[in-house]
Amino acid sequence: MTSTESKEDASEPARARILLVASGQLSLGALGEALRMRFEVREAVDDEAAWQAILLDPAIRVVAGDVHSANAHSFDLFERIRSSKVQRIRELSLIALLTEQARVDAQRLATLDASPVVIGDGRSISAIDQLTERLGVMLEISETRKNIAESSGDADPSRTIDPETELLHPDAFDRQVEKLLAFARRSYSDVALIGVLVELRLAKAATWEGEVEQRIKLVGRALAAAIRLEDLASRTGPTEFCVATQSRGTTDMLRFAARLRKVLENVDAAGPGVEVWTSIGVATLSEELKRSGTSLRKLAQKRAAFAQSANSRRILLGSGDAKGAHASGGEPASMDINLALALIGAGRTNEVIPHLPRLIEQIHPLLHLIKEQQQSLGVGSAAPGTKRGRG
Repeated sequence: MTSTESKEDASEPARARILLVASGQLSLGALGEALRMRFEVREAVDDEAAWQAILLDPAIRVVAGDVHSANAHSFDLFERIRSSKVQRIRELSLIALLTEQARVDAQRLATLDASPVVIGDGRSISAIDQLTERLGVMLEISETRKNIAESSGDADPSRTIDPETELLHPDAFDRQVEKLLAFARRSYSDVALIGVLVELRLAKAATWEGEVEQRIKLVGRALAAAIRLEDLASRTGPTEFCVATQSRGTTDMLRFAARLRKVLENVDAAGPGVEVWTSIGVATLSEELKRSGTSLRKLAQKRAAFAQSANSRRILLGSGDAKGAHASGGEPASMDINLALALIGAGRTNEVIPHLPRLIEQIHPLLHLIKEQQQSLGVGSAAPGTKRGRG
């Protein structure tokens, strides 16, 4: 191959990807081979395999499914596509592949915006040519819609929500966390940032480029569905997520983090047969009242990374760096002395009591200084508020 030929090959545009779904009456093999002359073709033998391919492969542009009277195979799949919350999936072009004897609900096809094409048993040259022509037209329409959407600003990068995961974009997440922290400081409450690192264990090697990325997005969608309306969540890295939640105490927060782990490690979170493993780190506002949202997020992520490097299944939290973190069931996260005084002033001493050991450590230098000053002035160490008797 000459250098000129290499350049020409490299400049060729990628072929559009088609998903073929057939239940057995059609000759999937013959049809697929014919379409591969012009398109990149993926095949699925049933509804569920097709749905998994659609979820995980964003390059799919058109879904062509077998529909016939004995088994309305692709009607359920088509309805699932049209009702998806993900815009990319919801707007896929659909083709209903029909046998010559098929009796289908034309109104139902129209409602689903699915274009019917009669291809017989899938071996007829004229039928394959008709399908190829229809696919070409639908791909042109799809490309036009995409260009219109981009020119009208529908693809504006300033959107706050990632449509693939339904989670906040990282910048929007950080801004909302700052608002949550400001409210917490005013109301003498606490906020927890929960960092989650995800590892996927696939049953087999990735079968197409980008499979792991799409499975991580599925995990993100599972996370979006699991959090409460008042919580915030974002995908903050390739395999990293972060959740911000108002904390009602260490026990409550750890239970919440454990529940998130259970949801994400569900066998179907990233698709059937894929194991999801999580490493979790937590940082709280009560550790240092003046800490920013970004700083808290990074601390939570650092603890999650420490748990991952140590191959630990513990939920790590605590003050200082990750080496000083500890697990659920251990010492509660430390509290800033200013927050403790504010809580006491508000009559919420019960929330301060679990943190007394760490608070004593914080004020120990001050107590030592007070004692030294008392001794230098000849003042005894009687408890405040008591009177000392004379001689």
